[in-house]
Amino acid sequence: MNAWLDRPIQFKSIFKTIKGFFHRQSWKETLIFLFFILLALGFWVLQNLQQEYEIEILFPVKYTNLPEEMRSTDDFPQEIAAKVRDKGLILINYTWLRFFNPVEVNLADIRKEGSIQVSRRTIEAGIAKQILSSTSLLNIEPQTITVDYTEFQHNDVPVEVDIAVSPEPGFQLSGSMIVTPDKVRLFADRSKLDSVTSVKTVFTDLRKIKQTIELKIRLQKIAGVQMEPAEVTVTVPVEEFTEKKIILAVTCNDLPAGYTLRTFPSSVEVVCNVPISRFRELSDNDIEIQIPFHEFELRQNDGKIPLYLTKQPLWAIRPVIIPETIEFIIEQNSQ
Repeated sequence: MNAWLDRPIQFKSIFKTIKGFFHRQSWKETLIFLFFILLALGFWVLQNLQQEYEIEILFPVKYTNLPEEMRSTDDFPQEIAAKVRDKGLILINYTWLRFFNPVEVNLADIRKEGSIQVSRRTIEAGIAKQILSSTSLLNIEPQTITVDYTEFQHNDVPVEVDIAVSPEPGFQLSGSMIVTPDKVRLFADRSKLDSVTSVKTVFTDLRKIKQTIELKIRLQKIAGVQMEPAEVTVTVPVEEFTEKKIILAVTCNDLPAGYTLRTFPSSVEVVCNVPISRFRELSDNDIEIQIPFHEFELRQNDGKIPLYLTKQPLWAIRPVIIPETIEFIIEQNSQ
């Protein structure tokens, strides 16, 4: 307890010691000396910044108005390195404080047979717009841009999804996958285009999915073919499923006049899995067992016929008919 009471006295003692140190004559002289050193350094920096220097600046390049049938066989240069000279103060502004807009190259204006040629004058004009008049442009690299190209034909083809989906237990695909866009444009020579009827997405394996997801997937490359776009958006509808039971009658829509069909039992049970969101939507109007008369005729001696669904929604999956086979009698009515 006494140690804590003595602390204010210790702090006062330390403060007096520090105050006395800064009031010493030698410390005052040191501060004055450092002040003049910093002042001299500032004058030296200002003087040097008034001198001229050379630096290299990178300008991005933007290509516009590329005709869709024109495809380059090489990559377009994405940057122009410009060597410039000016006072140091200006160069600091270029280096640290300024962001340069892309040098715009209008390909429609400079298109020639078989190649694209951007002259040095065009490049320098794009750079000169962004630097001060006092700045000298000494050199640029590359000095010209030449890109060979070929004129391709184009065709639109559908996209096929190559996705394996393994949902969590109790979840299933609740519909077809949606591809956006569902067609892509291919650019190639005519013989190549005629051999390609569709393009596939890169194989994607989705595991333990328990909700609808949307993902971007690249398209599989085809040698000698360029695609636009190179990727598509795929929506994979996944939802929790539950079991639903429907009672149905077995019907025959082409029973000839004068005949009566009797089945035993007269109705069957259909059990299928449906998305929870559509549980109330499913009714006996959506599912049907309608067997043609000629199939009954073929099995008349046996008196039994296997059942199958002739109508069902795509989202009602793994249907089971109970029983799978029924007995029947075809009676001819008396005149």
